[in-house]
Amino acid sequence: MHEHQIVRRMLRRIGRNLPATAPLAKAVHEWAMPHVDWLTGSSAASEDIGWDALLAATLRWRPLGEVRPQVLQIADELALLLGFGPLDHALLELMIAAERVPRVYGLVEAMCRADIDLPGLFGALAGAEPVDAGRLARRSAAVRLGLASFGHDYQGRDQINLSWSLERVLDAAPRPGRPLLEALAGTCQVARLGLDDFAVEEADYLVRLLRGAIAERAVGINLLIHGPPGTGKTEFARTLAAAAGARLHAVAEADEDGAEPERWERIAAMQLSQRVLGGRRGAALLFDEMEDLIGESSPSDGDWFQKRTGSKVFVNRMLETNKVPVIWTTNAIGNVDGAILRRMSHVLRLGLPSRSAGQRMLARVAADEGVAPGDGFVRLLDAAPEAATVLRVATRAGRLAGEADGGVRSAEALVKALRGGELPQPGPGALDVALYESDPPVAEVIEGIAAAGAADVSLLLTGPPGTGKTALAWHLARRLDRPLVVKRASDLLSKWVGETEANIADAFAEARRRGGVLLFDEADSLLFDRTTAQASWEVGQVNELLTWLDRHPLPVVAATNHPGKLDPATLRRFVFKLALRPLGAERAAKAFARFFGMDAPAGLDGLTPGDFAVVARQLRHRPAQGAADILARLRAEAAARPGTASPIGF
Repeated sequence: MHEHQIVRRMLRRIGRNLPATAPLAKAVHEWAMPHVDWLTGSSAASEDIGWDALLAATLRWRPLGEVRPQVLQIADELALLLGFGPLDHALLELMIAAERVPRVYGLVEAMCRADIDLPGLFGALAGAEPVDAGRLARRSAAVRLGLASFGHDYQGRDQINLSWSLERVLDAAPRPGRPLLEALAGTCQVARLGLDDFAVEEADYLVRLLRGAIAERAVGINLLIHGPPGTGKTEFARTLAAAAGARLHAVAEADEDGAEPERWERIAAMQLSQRVLGGRRGAALLFDEMEDLIGESSPSDGDWFQKRTGSKVFVNRMLETNKVPVIWTTNAIGNVDGAILRRMSHVLRLGLPSRSAGQRMLARVAADEGVAPGDGFVRLLDAAPEAATVLRVATRAGRLAGEADGGVRSAEALVKALRGGELPQPGPGALDVALYESDPPVAEVIEGIAAAGAADVSLLLTGPPGTGKTALAWHLARRLDRPLVVKRASDLLSKWVGETEANIADAFAEARRRGGVLLFDEADSLLFDRTTAQASWEVGQVNELLTWLDRHPLPVVAATNHPGKLDPATLRRFVFKLALRPLGAERAAKAFARFFGMDAPAGLDGLTPGDFAVVARQLRHRPAQGAADILARLRAEAAARPGTASPIGF
């Protein structure tokens, strides 16, 4: 129908046997006066034309060549896309016209001021029998799908409400390059990374699951991806869908004007997307931030949300009957009801990317942004795995600012903000395991662990200061492609009873959450001999740590300068016990050549890698006069090392 045709049919419907003195006739007549020329087709019509004359002139006049409003053309496309019958099609058209076609909107407003039964009127205009008109209008397909609804204003008068989804479609669909299907079902997502960029063991399984669900048109397929903010859940969902050959539509996200949907609007949009895409092959849906499905919740401690609302039964049935596979993401799985989890086809926890995965992401993102990433990115990824989550925005900022290193400054600032203002200290550089004195050889142990791919491995590193215990822990983490979670005594010990034990448990939980290698530095302060304890709670701290060492499923390293202070029960908790010694003459000579680029003099026994590293840093500020000068400085460093009884080299 055209605008004039809709108005004429409304006037014909309400004008039957309606006296001019009726409140409805007065309200409509008042609305009509500014539009009398358009209604009657006569510019000579008097402004004081009466009610009956107005009706008669309006019903006789049919304008030629009237342009159908674009929103009504969209209504036709929507009805066809959604498979509406004639009645539902006509009702959708009337409801859109009542909100989006100016003269129809004004006429409906006037009639509602006179307390007209709007659902009954629309139902009758759409072709329903008068006795069923109101009921059929209230139960129309557009209302059931949440596209529109009949409501009441603050004075109790009828009104039309168009949903967020429908408003979004009406605003966006006519724009060039904006297909109606995408405007209705959600924006198609584009993957910018590959599966190899994510260290997800189940990736191949999830691809096969999603591909099989689409091929068989299976009902009730739901994949849940959870993890801390910034771990790339949405990006992995896009990548997963692309790998499975699926077109992924994002459900009810902010529109192009930034309008944000509420919970029920998102749920209605989900149902609408299921209706639109249910008969189409190769489609999947992305519902980001599943917290919206849980209800009007708010963040609480950890991965929990509080103040949940909403019907569990409604959510359960929606998960069981969805025709299109849905990928859900959430930061807070702790508050997802068990009934919801049981309806998931698979639940994946996505942690921070590994070091190598972060470097692959860096290479891809840098290529996309056209920048050459500096070494600072690699160091930052090494020390702070969460840096992988800000690579794109950081490199884009670096490109716009013309930074030669591709945006390291922005990446560091973002990581600093994510960590509450502290930038993590970078780990040591590349390590030469050939410069270690131990039995068994360090290189043999580390390479054996890496080759076996074992996760439940533990090392106890002992030796004097400077023998490279902490650096070796970093090296092991890199070889296993895991982050290093460092915990020192000062991080764990507390003056409050029970808090140290809680901190120890939290340390192991953090390592599990990040999939990292857990390093206890200054381990003698934590695993001291219980016979020397002066209070019962001190024994409890050691017991707590020993218990966790027994059952922790990931690599653990403990380092100490004082192995004699350890509790005897500690030793059997570690698979490998490496006693690192000062370098012998052969390895010391190799270290001298590597650090200083010259042949080694005689008299290098008893030095540690740490001594060489310190003197090498000295040379950047105070150059040496030759090999003899360097040797003298090395002897001074060794003499200053705790526990050294006499100068070395004699």
